[in-house]
Amino acid sequence: MKWEKSVSLQDVQAFVGDTVILPCSNSHEALLVKGTVFWRFGDTITVYDITDSSVNFDEQATSYKNRVDTFPAEWTKGNFSIKLRDVRKSDGGTYTCFLLNVNAKNKVQLTVKDRPVTPTDSNSRNGNVRRRPDRLSLLFAFLLGCSLLCA
Repeated sequence: MKWEKSVSLQDVQAFVGDTVILPCSNSHEALLVKGTVFWRFGDTITVYDITDSSVNFDEQATSYKNRVDTFPAEWTKGNFSIKLRDVRKSDGGTYTCFLLNVNAKNKVQLTVKDRPVTPTDSNSRNGNVRRRPDRLSLLFAFLLGCSLLCA
């Protein structure tokens, strides 16, 4: 099948464990009646299929089972974006949304990064240790003052 038009590659970034939206939309009237849209990873691995405006999981790759949703209420507006949950490093790559009714396709490049570790997470114990000398100084000052006044 020859694709008449192709939308430029869109970049989407996510961290491991995130939920991300992979966009795909087209306002062509032929899609608004009974849309057929195939989402593929690397052009061959089945991510999500919408056949005649119904979801079809028959050929969905195991790695995407129970992790991909779409927005059926948006289909009549030409929006066939998908939501990918629990993003994995292996999800990174090129996704193609084939809009069969209008011979068009959208490509999305998903880049997946490891979630950065924030300094407060890794140093929370050290932060508490640094505060202890201040507390100890106050305690000693209190005890010293009390011992001088009480004697």
